[in-house]
Amino acid sequence: NQDPMNPQDGAGMVAQLAQFSAVEQATETNTQLSDLISAQNSTASASLSGLVGRTCNAGTSDFTLDRGGAVPPLQVSSTSPMNGASVVISDSDGKELRRIPIPAGASSTQISWDGNKSDGTPAAPGSYHISVDAGTTTGTITSQWHGRIDAVELAGGATQLRMGGVLLSPGAIQTIGSITSTTTTRSEEHTSELQS
Repeated sequence: NQDPMNPQDGAGMVAQLAQFSAVEQATETNTQLSDLISAQNSTASASLSGLVGRTCNAGTSDFTLDRGGAVPPLQVSSTSPMNGASVVISDSDGKELRRIPIPAGASSTQISWDGNKSDGTPAAPGSYHISVDAGTTTGTITSQWHGRIDAVELAGGATQLRMGGVLLSPGAIQTIGSITSTTTTRSEEHTSELQS
């Protein structure tokens, strides 16, 4: 709108039109950037499907417990024999829920967690943290999940990898092994029938 007693001159009007055009272009650029980010996220998620069926080791720091399967074993290793060491499971608030002793004298061992708290009741699905209390061990202790990647979970806007009953961030994967399968192919079944 213009003041009829003091109308906008031509140069001012062109400047305003240029500002409107710049705002429109900025809005369009933001829209295209959002589309580009969505496409990149989709491509990244699709590339993770190559991990399904592979046996992997993953960092144990933070994870999500889900009741979709059994909790995979923890591979615990030390640069010297462990003494008085324990695996400690804590909730998202840092409250200790379970402490599992590591066999004394072992330098490498697998620890199983049944998904229960120290009182024997099942831990609720949610976010948890695993750490290792070294006890009197003098070496450096590391822990990893060891298991097969069963699926890529895309729910809730976050991409996670399912390893049994545990959901992990893709960034937690440390080693990727060969593809394993728990199913028997039709050719294997046919060969078995011929042999019998």
